Amino acid sequence: MTAVRETAPGTPLTLPLLDGERWWGGASAEGRSMPYPAGYSFDLRDLLGNQGMPLLLSNRGRWVHSTDTFSFTVGTEELTVTPHSATAVLEYASEFGDLRGAYRDVLARHYPASGTMPEPLLFTAPQYNLWIETVFEPTQEKVLAYAERVLAEGFAPGVIMIDDQWSNDYGNWTFHPGRFPDPAAMVARLHELGFKVMLWLVPYVTPDSPTARTLNDADLLVADPEARYRAAVGHWWNGWSSALDLLNPEAVTWLQDQLTRLQSDFGIDGFKFDGGDAEWWRRMGIADPEAYVLAWNRIGLAWPLNEYREAWRTAGLPLAQRQQDKYHQWEDRFGIESLIPNALAQAVTGHAFTCPDMIGGGEFRFVPSDDGDGFDAELFVRYAQIAALFPMMQFSAAPWRLLSPEHLEIVRQAAALHTAFGAEILAIAEESAKSGEPIQRPLEWAYPDQGYADVTDQFLIGDTLMVAPVTIQGATTRTVEIPPGTWTADDTRTYEGPTTVTVDAPLARLPYFRLTAPASN
Repeated sequence: MTAVRETAPGTPLTLPLLDGERWWGGASAEGRSMPYPAGYSFDLRDLLGNQGMPLLLSNRGRWVHSTDTFSFTVGTEELTVTPHSATAVLEYASEFGDLRGAYRDVLARHYPASGTMPEPLLFTAPQYNLWIETVFEPTQEKVLAYAERVLAEGFAPGVIMIDDQWSNDYGNWTFHPGRFPDPAAMVARLHELGFKVMLWLVPYVTPDSPTARTLNDADLLVADPEARYRAAVGHWWNGWSSALDLLNPEAVTWLQDQLTRLQSDFGIDGFKFDGGDAEWWRRMGIADPEAYVLAWNRIGLAWPLNEYREAWRTAGLPLAQRQQDKYHQWEDRFGIESLIPNALAQAVTGHAFTCPDMIGGGEFRFVPSDDGDGFDAELFVRYAQIAALFPMMQFSAAPWRLLSPEHLEIVRQAAALHTAFGAEILAIAEESAKSGEPIQRPLEWAYPDQGYADVTDQFLIGDTLMVAPVTIQGATTRTVEIPPGTWTADDTRTYEGPTTVTVDAPLARLPYFRLTAPASN
């Protein structure tokens, strides 16, 4: 076994770059920059609202790892990694051949596969999040109406998520009696229709509420550093709150008891664990915010039906990881073009069970129709196609409300395609749970050293299904890199790789390819 070397505590590491060496890793929200160009720098203390790992991997089979945050710079001749803690040790190793070899070694050493996976329904059917349709006013009536409409419009039942404001207050995880007069009956009806039910929650507590006073008296909230007897109050995206002290086992037990009660009393199947970003813990005065992110992530391990958005050091764990919320736009890190690169970044950092953001983008909400101001039906359709053959796909904005019949039918077909491939995706997910290898993979993963490192608008599911969605506005064709072997496309055309081809991709088509004969050696 190759020896792993270490730096002295707190000491930067400088590695001269090998010939043709490229690097991946760090923050999944930076997928558009991977593999990193010369001159790129990043600080892992800000994960940009998504998953992060203190891990770098190269296509020359090298890796760098730490248990703490660090900054790094990719120069023209060297990689420099600088730990933030005076006690942090950087580990590094080489001679693992390629990107896949480096991944296998470092994950096996530090983040071995758990052997378990999230709820299978997350993979085999579309998910439905009520956020965009209900925003801060979810009700029992709206939830049931959405579910009924899903089925009436020909979409398969799946996981349905009731988002923010279903409860009385943050921290008081009981159904709001005015909005949800009979939650047990609602959940029973959703189960009858074929759905499983998730509830949204955060680790925050509405200050000056009865719950906050009770938790503060029991010393279960993050304390104000200026006054030990008083809970800290910090600002997050929904205002000012206190927060559970997640490093206190009693606080974790208290929360787990609330969630278990929701399961036993109402039949809730799982939870969307939102918030918990290092940024918000830092605003509470926490000295080690990453420890609280990880503690928040680990709470979800008790529920196979889970979802996270920001995570730290969770590679190999059976947690569903959604991408950071996107805008309703085509370009840049908040647009549709970031979906595939960020998914590939999630993959190479050990997050196998991934989901793109809500179809159309989680940051657009009040669009009335196909002709509505600011709404782009083409973008919505292409977004659905991109998500269709991801490990998971998630709706929120109701397609039947937004789209013309023609566009709605294309989106319906994309959802049906995901369902049709559900058993195959699930089988790869089950293998991933055992092996630790990603479900969704860059071409460089399976075909190293063949010029595919910069191909970030195609992806593999396993090693034999290749997907090449359209991500450019107005495009009706796209260039596809065909790796070695014989590949049969969705339109039955066959291609012999390696080659580069241009395929027709009208709005109704999602190009994908099946490896029907591996290349002969």
